[in-house]
Amino acid sequence: MNTLLKRLLKGLLALIAFVVLGLFIASLAIDANRFKPEIESAAASAGIELAVEGDIAWQLLPLGIALNQVNFTLNNKSMAGNADQLAISVNFKTLASLISQSPQLPISHIKVKNSRVLLAIPNSLPVQLSQINLAVDNINTQGQPFTYSIDLLAPYSVKISSSAALNIALNDQQQPESFSVNNLDLSINDLAIKGYVEGSEGLNKIQGQLSADSFDLIKQLRVISRFIPELEAPRMVDPKALTDIAFEGFFDLVLDGFSSIQSTLIIDGQAIEISSEIDQENLKLYTAISANQLKLDGYASQSNSGSANPALFAPLAIPMALWHGQSQMELSIAELNIGAASLTNIYGNLFGNQNIFRLSTLSGDLFDGQINLSGELNMQSKTPSFRVDSSVSNIDLNRASKLFDDLNLGGELNFSSNIKGSGYDGYSVMQSLVGSGQLVINSPRYQGINLEQTLCNAAALFSGKMPAVKNWPEDTQLDDLTASLSLRGDSLSVTEYSTQLGNVDFYGSSSLNLSSLRYKLNATALATQSKSSAMGCTINPMIVAREIPFRCKGAIGETFNCKPDNSLIKTLLLSPKL
Repeated sequence: MNTLLKRLLKGLLALIAFVVLGLFIASLAIDANRFKPEIESAAASAGIELAVEGDIAWQLLPLGIALNQVNFTLNNKSMAGNADQLAISVNFKTLASLISQSPQLPISHIKVKNSRVLLAIPNSLPVQLSQINLAVDNINTQGQPFTYSIDLLAPYSVKISSSAALNIALNDQQQPESFSVNNLDLSINDLAIKGYVEGSEGLNKIQGQLSADSFDLIKQLRVISRFIPELEAPRMVDPKALTDIAFEGFFDLVLDGFSSIQSTLIIDGQAIEISSEIDQENLKLYTAISANQLKLDGYASQSNSGSANPALFAPLAIPMALWHGQSQMELSIAELNIGAASLTNIYGNLFGNQNIFRLSTLSGDLFDGQINLSGELNMQSKTPSFRVDSSVSNIDLNRASKLFDDLNLGGELNFSSNIKGSGYDGYSVMQSLVGSGQLVINSPRYQGINLEQTLCNAAALFSGKMPAVKNWPEDTQLDDLTASLSLRGDSLSVTEYSTQLGNVDFYGSSSLNLSSLRYKLNATALATQSKSSAMGCTINPMIVAREIPFRCKGAIGETFNCKPDNSLIKTLLLSPKL
């Protein structure tokens, strides 16, 4: 038996050698250039204007043909280009499948050397790709693995390369039944993406995993902005912000059923978990976003370094905006840091349906208190409109005031408001704002200035005597303060506020320009008794029961400037003493 197998093997090898020798002799006897007209005619019938400027040569291993100096143009003019060489090969197995009239493609190998392609994209400038080198080996559509590799140079010196192992299977109707892309390696300059993708059930189900190691997002956005000028890379306070990005995602998609996506986005070492569930049958989308700790100081825009860049996490809401059914986003962050502020236990729930988005709750703990937000964004009309309801309770003002230079407050803040607006951009939204609110500060205290001392010094101007109290406290301790707020455009007005300082009532109004952050504070002091307080100074009878206005103005962050009204002082100085 062994002798018989050896003889069969020798015979098979001899047959292969004979076939190869015959093909070699045929390649010498037949000039491949004689087939140029047939090749160009076949290309024309396929909608390709092909011109072979160089020689056509036979290839022996693998069996095929090489076309040199090839020019081509699609009939619709959407693509044109040339290549130094185009090599197409078949093998013995493919030839056998052709004889048996198998649907297997006759091409087994494709190689393109140093090609250039011009793409005429509709409604855009043409894009030229150069230095294209492509190799595809063992092409088949019967589910057997084959490989490809490609590298090219895009405009603005963008280098792109990719390689993978492919499997493609067609059904009896020559439609894709399944595919797989394994060992995917895609590089775009410094961005490297790896993973795999699989499709099955007539491509109705797609699964896979993709990941990217650390890359510089700012650099990538600058490259993209060359192609899309409207997309501008953000400029942030920290030059290292968004320069260390990585992600990993797993997806299981069923085009007409239930799908899920699990991903991790790492921004400069800060991990954000994103989980999505898609119910295609009932048109429902659910997304959960969670993180342990996020520090946002470095992500403030250079033009507005006092706040986090609002565009930083906006892309996380894009799926909800594009979804054509009902959607829900749930947010959970253990700690969010902005400067000295630390917002903890953050929870949010956002619902969307037919371009109407409702924020049922957004809450968190801040400065020993709590904030709560709710609202609605309506994008069904030509001009988007919104409503925001907010409440703040038990905020420690001593801790909160440390966010601002030269502003030292104490007490416990409670606040509620409702605001409405509409518009497309920041300016139109700001001008449309309308709202109202209520403010209560329990045991308010202003540190660094004693208003009772200021009042007593003013009273001394009329009596000619310095106040008896010499060791005034550094701070002003007031009774509980209440106020009403009104918002019109970028002007915030505080009216009907009132408090007490000993035997002196304080009340008045103030305003704050939200655009310039400049404020005006008009306060009125009214002494109800002859002493400012039990331990205070004696008040001249001419001031008792008479309103004394104080005028305060400046900008948030500047030194607080507050003094009695000059016109009243002059009037009192000229008045006859009682």
